[in-house]
Amino acid sequence: MLIRLSEIEDVLVVKGEMDIKRFAMTDDTEFRLLAPVSYELTVAKFDDTVTIEGPVTARMSLPCSRCLEDFDLDLSLRMAIKLTEKSASPDAAEMELHNEDLDVYYYEGDEIDLDPYVYEEVMLNMPMRPLCREECKGICPTCGKNRNTEPCDCPEAPLSLFGEKLKSFLN
Repeated sequence: MLIRLSEIEDVLVVKGEMDIKRFAMTDDTEFRLLAPVSYELTVAKFDDTVTIEGPVTARMSLPCSRCLEDFDLDLSLRMAIKLTEKSASPDAAEMELHNEDLDVYYYEGDEIDLDPYVYEEVMLNMPMRPLCREECKGICPTCGKNRNTEPCDCPEAPLSLFGEKLKSFLN
């Protein structure tokens, strides 16, 4: 969604949905969106600085990192970023960044497209190792059965030599 900065006096509330097709631009097939990503963002303008804050929700299907079964995940996050005009960016090749500098983006012109920022927030807040549930037993490394759905009679995997040494050290 494009917003014009010249049309914002102080604060603008933007409600919308980001089409699932916008997320198809990734080569990542590990997840798929089940519904459009929705957002209700407050865009505030102060001189050359623009802040964008508000809730973003997404519903997606992901494979569990233990059992590899697909499960649905509802992602609710709070987006909070600051944009500064590109002409105000420092020209130094090397400079020290502080924590407050990490959420600063730069814009040019009078229009800002919100979709790339929403997309980035969703991607950054996806779990790195998604689990269908905390007590998921995973897949047996010997026979490959899903331990959540079928019992497995395989013996417990032997500990590695490193694991045995570490265990004896800790005891």
